[in-house]
Amino acid sequence: MAKQKIKRWYEKNEYLNAFMNLMQNLSIDEQCEIAVDIIIKASSMIDRDYENIIKEVSRFNPKDYKRWYDKNPNVHLAIESLRDLDEEGINEIIKEFSQVILDKQKEKEGTDIEIDE
Repeated sequence: MAKQKIKRWYEKNEYLNAFMNLMQNLSIDEQCEIAVDIIIKASSMIDRDYENIIKEVSRFNPKDYKRWYDKNPNVHLAIESLRDLDEEGINEIIKEFSQVILDKQKEKEGTDIEIDE
């Protein structure tokens, strides 16, 4: 009998999973840059103070976890803040920031990549 792989919370949404893969493939500096923007956007979407989000997430030590996004506090905070969003909010962030990531890749490679509406 094949062992069933347990999905991570973000793997349950195919678009969020694809977004996470895009984020994971960025340089640390690019991840941080986008993470800060995600934190700001997510905090405004859930009408919560940025400082409160930091306090909530900082209760946990990301170094205790082994996920790729736990290695950087900004990225960890950004990804964890997505958990508080509803599906519409997550989709808005995925669309906006996927395009930002693809634009960065386009600049590096000199090609046009766009997300269809």
